[in-house]
Amino acid sequence: MLNRNIQIPFVLFVLMSFGVKAQLNNTKLETFQHLDSTKSGQFTFQFESFSFLKNNEYFLKVADGYTLFGNQFSPKFTYQPAPHVRIEAGVYAWKDFGNSAFTAVQPIFTVKIQKDSSQFLFGNLEGQLNHRLIEPMLNFERVILNRQENGLQYTRRKQKVFFDAWIDWQKMIYKGSNFQEEIFAGFSWNKKLINRPNFSFSIPWQMTFQHRGGQNTKDTAQVITNINTAIGIDAEWRFRGFLQKLKTQNYWVGYRQTANYHPYFPDGSGIYLNLTAETKLINLMVSYWNSSGYLSDAGGDLYQSVGRTYNYGNVIEKNRNLLIFRVMKDWEMMENLWLTFRFEPYFDLNNHAFEHSEGLFLTYRQAFHLR
Repeated sequence: MLNRNIQIPFVLFVLMSFGVKAQLNNTKLETFQHLDSTKSGQFTFQFESFSFLKNNEYFLKVADGYTLFGNQFSPKFTYQPAPHVRIEAGVYAWKDFGNSAFTAVQPIFTVKIQKDSSQFLFGNLEGQLNHRLIEPMLNFERVILNRQENGLQYTRRKQKVFFDAWIDWQKMIYKGSNFQEEIFAGFSWNKKLINRPNFSFSIPWQMTFQHRGGQNTKDTAQVITNINTAIGIDAEWRFRGFLQKLKTQNYWVGYRQTANYHPYFPDGSGIYLNLTAETKLINLMVSYWNSSGYLSDAGGDLYQSVGRTYNYGNVIEKNRNLLIFRVMKDWEMMENLWLTFRFEPYFDLNNHAFEHSEGLFLTYRQAFHLR
């Protein structure tokens, strides 16, 4: 059951949604690339850099406060042997400021096949923010901390349909390994039922699976699969004046663990209500989160019913009740170079505490055609 103090915010958001997609707009940070069939037989060098500053001023017992500050680079060569096939090979490097060593250096290799609006990837995936999951199911900071995904991915992007399904093989096991295999899989689907010049309405559905298990290992821990899902409604109004868009996206979110042993909660649920105003000057967003017994391995720390802090450990706070505000802006500094700013204060209604985070991100992508 959800908290009783959900009633007033819930009524307000529902009324606004029928009078006025409020998931965070991360399109400038996505890495999805459509295959150009006219470039068959071409070699290309692609350079991508992602510079980040993310500061979390958190002091409660649910989420840690820390600062992420550094650069990530992904130079790679691509070859298109056929109009609908591309092969990519390169290197991913992550360098934190204040650390003389690289945090991570990993190879990149992907085979991409495209047919009309559908794509199939084998290798390094176009993951994280490209899945377009809500924050209770996918932490925004994974674009920094877990940027590389490896496995299989199928996407379909049309004017009225967005679909992304993937398998991210996170940890491989072998005979005699003393740990479990780990797999993160899921799908994200959004279908527009109404798509007019000044109004659109759609139904999103998202689901993720975090699996730990495997055979022929020395690890005898319980085989566990955590399932998270979100179903919602998405409405958007478009204008021509100072106010350009008014949109809302409201979700019911669920969690369930398919195991006989669960140290915290076997299941849980929550609601995630959002309202966004996009103007010519800046974008403003307000969100309300209320949950009971909700857990998500990949979800944002603030939304969890079990804390993830270094100093306090796994502190249980079964009912979470948050009011989140966001101030956001994207600047196109020049072609292929984007600067993104985020200021995200929130108020914990249960603990009567105010905390905040800030972010500044610089994204550069450029392709150079080679003979």
